[in-house]
Amino acid sequence: MKLRNALAIAGKEWRHLRRDPRSLALLFLLPTMMLFLNGYAIRLDITEAPIGLLQESLDGASNELAGHLGASRAFQVVRHFEDRDAMQRAISRHEVWAAFVIPHDYAQALAHNNARVQLVLDGMDANTARLVRNYALQLVNDFAQQRAGTAPAVDLRYRTWFNETNESRYAIVPGAIVQMLAVVGALMTALTIAREMESGNLVMLRTTPLTAAEFLLGKLAPYLVIGMVVTLAAVAAAVFVFGVPLRGSLVDLTLVSVLFLLVVTVQGALLSLLAGNQLLASQLVQVTTFLPSYLLSGVIYAIANMPLALQLITLLVPARFYVTLTKALFLKGVPLSLLWPQAGALAIALVVLGLLLARKAARLGLAR
Repeated sequence: MKLRNALAIAGKEWRHLRRDPRSLALLFLLPTMMLFLNGYAIRLDITEAPIGLLQESLDGASNELAGHLGASRAFQVVRHFEDRDAMQRAISRHEVWAAFVIPHDYAQALAHNNARVQLVLDGMDANTARLVRNYALQLVNDFAQQRAGTAPAVDLRYRTWFNETNESRYAIVPGAIVQMLAVVGALMTALTIAREMESGNLVMLRTTPLTAAEFLLGKLAPYLVIGMVVTLAAVAAAVFVFGVPLRGSLVDLTLVSVLFLLVVTVQGALLSLLAGNQLLASQLVQVTTFLPSYLLSGVIYAIANMPLALQLITLLVPARFYVTLTKALFLKGVPLSLLWPQAGALAIALVVLGLLLARKAARLGLAR
């Protein structure tokens, strides 16, 4: 092996990178994003988790326990319920992650060292529910020991709603559909249009009677069909293979899946026009679609437990809203009429991306 030949090839490759500054920038941007997203998005502890409190009796002992719960750094009491119906509605709408119920006979039972407190958990995110439960157990036990100075006199009984068996796959499988749609919609669309640009076929299209809208629709339509087949197959696997309950409407789930698939497909087409080649297009899809949909969508890590700045950034991630929709439809059976904020956010994202795509196609003189 001759070192001179290797150095010559290395020099040629370096000059190629210098001629393509976008790819060079992504080589540094991708690992940097992975470092900061993993560092800030992944949290295995609980800080100011939103909880509710139902005091069936406002005696001194109940107020003392309620004050202790509210003073905890792990929890933030955002709702005080008047009855169990209000508590159920708040948990169903994911306004709180959990709710403590202090029964009406708490003070009397505490005097006999057999007091019980109930914790109702929102099981839509099994990992978060386990964290909340563990913190709650520790908090109640510490309170009882400090008060009595002996063994805990307060027994915390917990119940998980919407995921009674506390199975992680109940939350992960519905959210994982977003990854599948990202592959079919964003990546495949980006690669196919970028391939046309690399081969010079887009220049030839200008001599045909095709319009830009006709060309893009023809390119995107097959992937929309494939994406819906993949979605329905994934739903069937989730229900019949993994045993995830589909408590909502299949029609509602299909509608929001079509909407999200349109978003990621248009996003993939836009990225391909911005990139101009398959390598850069695939890198852009990974940075703007794959990583955010995994780390910033709420599939694995609760968004409310992230730093505020990162929570604001997640509002720009369409996958965030689709994950919320799929979990609510699968596990809670919430009707689509109550999920209009998330569905509306996807619709807005589709309009914005569509306008950007049309503008970029016009600048490139795509077709005519």
